[in-house]
Amino acid sequence: MSPSAAPKADAAQLIETIYAVAARPERWEEIIAAVGAAPEGGPEADAALANLRGLEDAQPGGKPDLGVILLSPTGGVVGWNSAGEAVFRDRLGVVESRGLRFFNPSNHEALAHARARLAESRANQVIVKFVQAEDDDPHFAYMAPLSATPAEMIIDIPGADRASAALIFPAVEATDHLWRTIRESFGLTPAETRLAARLKDGLTLKESAEDLNVSLNTVRNQLRAVFEKMGLNRQSDLVRALAQLSALSSSLQSAAPATIAATEAGALASAPPVLTHRLADGRALAYRAYGDPGGQACMMVHQGLGSSLLPRGTDRLARDLGLHIICAERPGTGRSDPQPEPSFATIAEDLVDLTNALGLKRVRIAAFMNGVAFALAYADALGPRAERLLLASGRPTGVEPETERDRSHPVILLRRRMARSAWAVGPLYALLRRRLSFRQVETMVRTAASAPSDGAYLRSHPDVMTYVYDYMSECLSRSSKGAARELMLCTHTQRLDLQRLTAPISVWYGADDPGGSPERMLAWLGRPCAEVRVVPGVGHYLAHKHWPDILAWLAADDVS
Repeated sequence: MSPSAAPKADAAQLIETIYAVAARPERWEEIIAAVGAAPEGGPEADAALANLRGLEDAQPGGKPDLGVILLSPTGGVVGWNSAGEAVFRDRLGVVESRGLRFFNPSNHEALAHARARLAESRANQVIVKFVQAEDDDPHFAYMAPLSATPAEMIIDIPGADRASAALIFPAVEATDHLWRTIRESFGLTPAETRLAARLKDGLTLKESAEDLNVSLNTVRNQLRAVFEKMGLNRQSDLVRALAQLSALSSSLQSAAPATIAATEAGALASAPPVLTHRLADGRALAYRAYGDPGGQACMMVHQGLGSSLLPRGTDRLARDLGLHIICAERPGTGRSDPQPEPSFATIAEDLVDLTNALGLKRVRIAAFMNGVAFALAYADALGPRAERLLLASGRPTGVEPETERDRSHPVILLRRRMARSAWAVGPLYALLRRRLSFRQVETMVRTAASAPSDGAYLRSHPDVMTYVYDYMSECLSRSSKGAARELMLCTHTQRLDLQRLTAPISVWYGADDPGGSPERMLAWLGRPCAEVRVVPGVGHYLAHKHWPDILAWLAADDVS
């Protein structure tokens, strides 16, 4: 069969495969064949989408439905959002101005104990176990100091100025960034925490024992210890409790970055805080600012499924180089509110609005992979204020045909097929968000390192996988819809209209990059570039491997 040929189109089979992978994420590569067999669109695709239920929990354009109750220094209630009042009233008791009145009096003791533990440990958060009113099953929440609670959670809640702590209740299942907090809150040993993580990922006790290379009797003993420490009786209760807690993890990452897996020496922990710029229409545009506020202004435009999180050491190196780097999270991704009708032009307008609000005059721009088209639109909107532009490992917009070479690179093949059947991007990204875990990202990142040089780089720098997991978790923290709409926008746009773009362009690629080339980029741009650099010994992990070189390019007075 030729590379461009595909099995008979079957949209329903793709949806069935998505559900199968949702149950067993290790089968994710089956998606590639299923997308290859799916139609480009039409009635069959519409019918398949109509039967898709339950993957994406967030409402279109909505914020996560997290319940928040704000507490005073003495434990009284000073404010709450509607979701906080609803989840508490439906499950635990009544919210009153003088405090929380629990149906089960033992919960007052649990809350007091959590407040004391939070004060004594000076942690970013602790986990509180409550007993529900009707069936005595446990219900969990986070308690965090107000200073460690993400601003977007409390910005619209009256009484926030009088609060000292927030009680945060989960609403829907999301991602896994909670293990260290569980260990510290309940006193689990590292071995017990590793077992809990595998059970949360859907493994059986037998599979967990095999994965951990211990006996079945050992994991049974560990499970009994977990039950005792967490006050649970059944394995199903444990999995449900972990699902509840993981619903909060993405939204709390700015406050609680530590996880079981070591980060890339603290890329997330050492990152500047996420800031919010309020656009003219009221939408929030989230961003981070790195380096010297008085330095050379730079805009970093992240890749698809990325966030404002930049690699470890960026803040310090930017200060040393005299750079003031801004990285914004595009509408609908991370903590930025979605746009009703996103386009390259409207997204560029948002970035220009942020640029103006920060008082940036002439800006140097660097962009990566799927972010290059958004960077070009931004540079075009800036006009002469865009000083120069670096496109690293760029992916042109539009649909590229499959080639025989793509068969050796599964992630590239999946991207090609997703671009052809763009209707499937939404459910696929919803699946990714629902099943996102470090283990799953590790599998995908290793698969993406299909070029030998990329595989060698990952073996010598394994912590990069945690960095990738961290920025993907941030990107998908509210919803997968923004990232999916962004990819569809790239797919449906063959070329950009860049009539005002005057900035000189530099194009960088890894010599072993299976997903792009300078020749393809130059043909897509349709204009000469000031510099074309092919870097040996690396594929599409060019930016990771040569991050200091990228910052040096931004800082240089002359790159000609």
